[in-house]
Amino acid sequence: MAKVMTKSKIRNKRQIAEQQLTVEGKRYLSDILERRRQPSVLRLSDEQEQHFRVSPLLLGAVGAQTYFHPDGECATALAAKQQEVPFIVSAYSSYSLEEIRDAVPDSELWFQTHIFKDKELTRHFLQRAELAGYQAIVLSVSNDIIYQDADQLEKGGANFVVDPIFLQKHAESARTFQEKIAEEYDTGKLTWHDIQDLTSFTTLPVFIYGDLSIDDIRAALQHHIDGIILTNVTEHNLDFLERIKMVIGESIPIVLEMEVETNQAWNHYLQHGATAISIKENYLYGLAASGAAGVEETIYELFV
Repeated sequence: MAKVMTKSKIRNKRQIAEQQLTVEGKRYLSDILERRRQPSVLRLSDEQEQHFRVSPLLLGAVGAQTYFHPDGECATALAAKQQEVPFIVSAYSSYSLEEIRDAVPDSELWFQTHIFKDKELTRHFLQRAELAGYQAIVLSVSNDIIYQDADQLEKGGANFVVDPIFLQKHAESARTFQEKIAEEYDTGKLTWHDIQDLTSFTTLPVFIYGDLSIDDIRAALQHHIDGIILTNVTEHNLDFLERIKMVIGESIPIVLEMEVETNQAWNHYLQHGATAISIKENYLYGLAASGAAGVEETIYELFV
């Protein structure tokens, strides 16, 4: 694990970030935090051995990161590379997945996408990520939303504006660019057939992301999913995590999306069965406070 020369407390960076963020940036961050847990839209309809190694800390997917710093996802990817942790890039990013890869070569990047109404567009996003050298795919089965302010300011449409399938599909449409994107997120219910169809278009490990139930997790095992990222585990329902661990054993990684501010808190969840923790809020405050250096300091503080 690389080290930085100086480090600050996570809460201090939060205070600095709050002073520097624009009104729109604060509103967007508030939306992210308030709507973190979205109900699953997955409907249930040969367990495999897991060999994909997962870092115990990940930087979770947040779109439109130029809200927080002009370098956005490129700064986050640089910090993640320096501290040797994976960064999950959102499909709704300010820079395209290819631009982020080109800006920070040799970093561990995962790609997270909603399963769009247009499955061909989803498949193409997955193929683009694999061709760009990403290491894993995360499919969201939550009721994802596009934040209204991000739509208005066009900060998160980079992957769509360069995608030939999206552009050709909407070439004759009179709707705004943001309305075209929002339409793709209106999926409705998903089935495991949808997910299996998509996974056949990539050779990368595939993780399922969302507010998953025990039945969802059992089905994920049956359908050879490579890992899960849970948004519905907290300090108050650790028994749920332990039940999940009983179902999964060591077959696939269990990643928890939550905020931790100390090494002790982080290890607490690992000791209860989590493979890794994926953070969002705290690294965003670091990004807003001082760009890549702020994100790097946040990561470092969790390892000491």
